[in-house]
Amino acid sequence: MLRSISFALNTHGQPVEQFNDWTMATEAISRAECVILDTCLPPADLTAGLSLADRGIKLVVLAEDDRDYGGGNRQDICVLSKPLNGPDIANAVSTLRKNP
Repeated sequence: MLRSISFALNTHGQPVEQFNDWTMATEAISRAECVILDTCLPPADLTAGLSLADRGIKLVVLAEDDRDYGGGNRQDICVLSKPLNGPDIANAVSTLRKNP
């Protein structure tokens, strides 16, 4: 899934850095415009990832359930339900980048 998301975003002109684990991603997060989180992450990693919104980092959350992942009316979190269709992620990232 990681390669597919990266390919889709690159195709839509979005720069991407891929990381296979939270530790490797930590340094890059400070310079990220947006972070994509999959709710299939280990619970501690998902909690840490969701807390990034409190530090002003925009999030796209890929969800498999109906749980509220902090989206609500927030302008900095976009929750997408799996399965995804076509350019869903690219559109979400583009929308978040336009939000101040």
